[in-house]
Amino acid sequence: MSSPIVLTIITPVYNGEKHISETIKSIISANIKINYEHIVINDGSTDLTSSILNQYKEKIIILSQENLGESAAVNCGLMRSKGQFILVVNADDPLLTGELINQGVKILISNPSIVAVYPDWKIISDSNETKKIKILPEYSDELMIGRCRCLPGPGTLFRKDVALRIGGRSTDWKFVSDYEFWLRMSRQGVITRLPGVLAQWRESVSSTSLSQRGLSMANERIKVIESFLLENRLPLSLQRKARGNSHYLAARLTFFDPSIPGRTMLFKAFINRRGWPEEAKLHVVVYLILMPFSTFLVKRLSKLAQRFTND
Repeated sequence: MSSPIVLTIITPVYNGEKHISETIKSIISANIKINYEHIVINDGSTDLTSSILNQYKEKIIILSQENLGESAAVNCGLMRSKGQFILVVNADDPLLTGELINQGVKILISNPSIVAVYPDWKIISDSNETKKIKILPEYSDELMIGRCRCLPGPGTLFRKDVALRIGGRSTDWKFVSDYEFWLRMSRQGVITRLPGVLAQWRESVSSTSLSQRGLSMANERIKVIESFLLENRLPLSLQRKARGNSHYLAARLTFFDPSIPGRTMLFKAFINRRGWPEEAKLHVVVYLILMPFSTFLVKRLSKLAQRFTND
């Protein structure tokens, strides 16, 4: 009689021919000490992803669907999973070490009140060079809700039954679906940190978070908090912090899209917070207030600096 599957690794992939093989190999070669399955959901890829996946059909479970987006693909994997615990490994973010799973699952098994475990992680380039190390703070509602910081990130393990209980990942959000999911999970139990750089995230120009920062993303940052606050009874002080910081973080995106009403969002940040938003930086606030003059000035100074450097 075979041992029960303890963990399901879910990998959603859309046109991931560049890195999907590397990611699958990283899981196969990892020193994972528990019984697991790896489900890869082909989300309507039109490149060579399908043929690459077929090369590993003896090692992975391949599911296919029309292009419905990452959240729908993750939900598909959730519904088909056999594991008690879930780890989502994105198609271009290879598993860094099996110790993430070995240690994370041990924590989840030892304490039923814990619904998710997140590690520290690093940002890598297309060529796998380390660009930045992200050492995260311990979980608190103050940070996660009040300061709008999505603490669970790459390498977060969570309980399948809890995820299914809250309806999985919502498909209503394009830019903040991860954050919205963890907000809902935070009301179901304890989220805890696993110290150590045990996961990685690949930064590339095609990443949604980098290439599509605009008005829609800014609005979602505000709406996700408003929706969450409407559905949950939280202290008034925490609500004010959440509304203030969400408006400020939305206003910052004016740097990438001038059509965003940055000054309006900034003023609402201070009004909602009834004071200075915790995430706000003085130089950013000044920059936003003085736009578009500040943008012109920065560009002018950059050109002058480049001229002096060339001379």
